[in-house]
Amino acid sequence: MRLKYSTFRRITLFIFLLLIPIMVLYAMSNRVSVQVLTEEVTSLKQKDLDYFANDINKTVDSISTLGFILSQDIHIQKLRHLHLLETKYELTEEKLRMLERLQLLNVTGTWDTQYSIMSPENEQIISTSSTLFSYDLDMLRERYSPVWEYKTLTFMGSTGKWFLRHIVKPVIDQTELENAGLIVELSFREEDLVRELDQFKVGGSGDPFLYGPGGEVILNRTANSEMVEQITQRIREEGALAYSNRITELNGEDYLIGSREIPSLGWYVVDYIPLQSIVQPIHKSRNLFYGSMALLLVMSVVAAYLLYKNVQRPIVQLIRGVQKLKMGDYSARITSDPKNEFTFLFHRFNEMAAETEQLIQKVYVEEIRAREANLKQLQSQINPHFLYNCFALIRSLTRLNKKDSVMELVLHLSKYYRYTTRVEKQSASLKEELDLVESYLKIQQLHIQHLRFEMHVPSSMWNLEIPRLLLQPLVENAVLHGVEPADSDGLVQILGEESEAFHCIHVIDNGVGLTESELVKLEKDIHSAPTEETGCALWNIQQRLRLQFGDQAKLLFKRRAEGGLKVTVQWPKSPHSIQPLEIERQGEN
Repeated sequence: MRLKYSTFRRITLFIFLLLIPIMVLYAMSNRVSVQVLTEEVTSLKQKDLDYFANDINKTVDSISTLGFILSQDIHIQKLRHLHLLETKYELTEEKLRMLERLQLLNVTGTWDTQYSIMSPENEQIISTSSTLFSYDLDMLRERYSPVWEYKTLTFMGSTGKWFLRHIVKPVIDQTELENAGLIVELSFREEDLVRELDQFKVGGSGDPFLYGPGGEVILNRTANSEMVEQITQRIREEGALAYSNRITELNGEDYLIGSREIPSLGWYVVDYIPLQSIVQPIHKSRNLFYGSMALLLVMSVVAAYLLYKNVQRPIVQLIRGVQKLKMGDYSARITSDPKNEFTFLFHRFNEMAAETEQLIQKVYVEEIRAREANLKQLQSQINPHFLYNCFALIRSLTRLNKKDSVMELVLHLSKYYRYTTRVEKQSASLKEELDLVESYLKIQQLHIQHLRFEMHVPSSMWNLEIPRLLLQPLVENAVLHGVEPADSDGLVQILGEESEAFHCIHVIDNGVGLTESELVKLEKDIHSAPTEETGCALWNIQQRLRLQFGDQAKLLFKRRAEGGLKVTVQWPKSPHSIQPLEIERQGEN
């Protein structure tokens, strides 16, 4: 049963077509929601990173500014002249005043910043760091940096990482430090930045860290080292600016990575957050919706199945019953009982089928009798002159002592009349009909010397059932009315052809043919009841074709440009055709 007639399939398809737009629209809405949320989180993360980077930068700038102020402070400048003081007491007292001033600056800051003032010309030093007690030029040269640098320093056996910077006016080379006036050393520990990272991480879902220009990394205390290593590896390959605001896949999940530069240090603060944790509520809502759609789909399919069981299946049974009646199976009955409105329809259908079967049996019996009468009429139309001519030909061949020709003629004549006089079966295979035609043509070859014939019929058509004596009258017309009156060599061809929808047998001759007006009259006569003038052979063939194969079966006539006539017997294909191998048969003089 075709799809367009299947109620169950149409309803199921309708359910899918109804749910698909809903799911597509929701998927689009869900995607937009995720996109908007991602953009909002990205914007907030940018603001947080900007604020954090600016805060670090301001703190570092303020430390640098204090360093410049110290280098110009008149009280600090006295360090250069301490060697001129007369007593050691005055020297110590002056250094204590300077140290107290430095300590006050250190207390005002939030970081544990160390300030050290060195005077190379008198090798004096004051420092808030407990690790610097005396002036050491070699150590100063090793530590010296006019810009902030991240260094590992060791004081009194203790090693740590510091950010260090020296301020000298004017700026001089590292090898000329002994000629400088005052050198201000500014430093703060790595722990100060770690503490800032910890505070920045509190309350957020990120994992911030600092990335240095040389690939150095400063982590917060609870950092995921494995994830940071993956991110820093990519930053080393593409640069920190490439990850200023970027969504990247790590370990099969998408992460939003942001970075901002701290200009005063030349470092970058980098933070990353998993997008999955952010959009998790939306995904839960999505999964709940899809689950509801799946449940609705299952319920809809169950409803469609109930409709199929109680409506569609009875309809299919009723349609199959009607199709059986259409195909001629009038014994079709519907035995199921759905116990609903269809029960009444099934009972009425069975009653109608029984009545139709009785009527068809009566009509069929009458039809069989009519077909037998038509065949007997056709058989009675066999020209007795053909038999007389055969006997005369036998007599002539015997006189000429052509024994083989006589035997051949008698053999074909016996086959011919054995086939034409059988009335117990109204149909025959195409092969049997072709054998009859071959016998007839070989008999005619002995009588008409210039006659040749060819038979090319695919063996796939041999087992097709056709009415008996369907082709012989057409071949006889081709020989008697086409080839025999012609002066030139005559050729009769019987060709078989199969198209997508039809079987065709072509009977072609190169004889005298018909004029256009004669062809029109012939086509008109075969559709009218026969008279004494028109004859009934072709009309009989047309009627038997339609009686067995329906209105699509017909006789077609066509004039040939090279002379002669082409007659085509066409009937619809049968679904039960046998397909043996194709062979050709050909007869010659």
